[in-house]
Amino acid sequence: MPTFEPFHALRPDPKYAEAFSSLPYDVFNRAEGRLEVRRRPLSFLRIDKAEVTLPDLIDDHDSRVYQQAVLHFKEAIERGILLTDDVESYYLYRLTDGTHTQTGFVGCVSVADYDQGIIRKHEFTRPDKERDRVRHVQSLAAHTGPILLAHHPDDELNRVVSEQTSQSPLYQFTAEDGIEHTIYKITDRDAMMTIGSQFARHDHLYIADGHHRAEAASQVARLNPHEDAGLFLAVSFSSDQLNIQGYHRVVEDLYGQSVDDLLERLSSRFNVTEGRATETKKHRFEMYVKQKWYTLDYEKNRGSVKEDLDVAILQDELLTPFLGIEDPRTDARIQFVGGVRGYDGLEQLVDQGTMAVAFHLHPTSLTELMAVADSGEVMPPKSTWFEPKLRSGLLIHPFF
Repeated sequence: MPTFEPFHALRPDPKYAEAFSSLPYDVFNRAEGRLEVRRRPLSFLRIDKAEVTLPDLIDDHDSRVYQQAVLHFKEAIERGILLTDDVESYYLYRLTDGTHTQTGFVGCVSVADYDQGIIRKHEFTRPDKERDRVRHVQSLAAHTGPILLAHHPDDELNRVVSEQTSQSPLYQFTAEDGIEHTIYKITDRDAMMTIGSQFARHDHLYIADGHHRAEAASQVARLNPHEDAGLFLAVSFSSDQLNIQGYHRVVEDLYGQSVDDLLERLSSRFNVTEGRATETKKHRFEMYVKQKWYTLDYEKNRGSVKEDLDVAILQDELLTPFLGIEDPRTDARIQFVGGVRGYDGLEQLVDQGTMAVAFHLHPTSLTELMAVADSGEVMPPKSTWFEPKLRSGLLIHPFF
């Protein structure tokens, strides 16, 4: 049974919440991050990706990066931008994009639950990214970015959401991208007891996004004797609320073949028709090349849930045999495009000559994600793209 605990949050004074909060560190490259902190000088990105405040000649993983993060972190505390809540609390985090609303519970989960598989994962992590987050968390003695979790629908937890969101929010603002972020603080004793006991009734929680942060928390717990280092920050949403979009692929060349040759070869494994599809669905792929869209339908069932994922089919049945992409994690010829950019973003990459061909995928479902995690397997890289994104810096779990 999962542990889900309240905590003493380190959080911004409400008057700074919008200016201080930031999109996650890993959605920015260094140049983008540098522009972001120039434009928003209070941005939490100065702490979460401190290399953007240092000269380019300093490597991203230089020890000075983490020293700089600590300086920015201490400055925010000393200036009164960040304050510590006086009581242990749970929080609700609501995101609204105008057409979709989702509300998750913010609390701390257990490293032991993660290590024992009660908190289930579905993807491999990269050692270099693990090391970066381990050094960041250990330097700050704080978990700064929440792990996105999913839990099975729960009527009692839904009732708590309904009751608590009728109260005045702690924070409420609309970011520049149009996403409304609302945080509610929960201190009511009965509500807190319900939250803890209801999460304990679930067999498992599932990591939707944040595998590197979760693995880093596990490693830090082995290095840091502080009791609270054995807990890490998470936001858990009911699986029927999370919004997954397609995680698309673009490839920089056609592997030495013409478009006509590629289409002819693809017809041996897919039903190929010219034009975009009228609807996206499982086992349907849309390909953009030479300013034309093509629809590729795959009609076989490959067996296990993992093998039958669209991202696995595209990799095994197209990218490897026809475009020579053997390992998408290491091949520099392939890039991944999150669903928010959609068709227009894919067309732009191909039309401007940056990439030769783009593939638009139907979203992986939460049911598929959970089934793969329950089977103890891992999904192919870049299988899921979640929108809207949680902002970092609104709630921090310190252990100092």
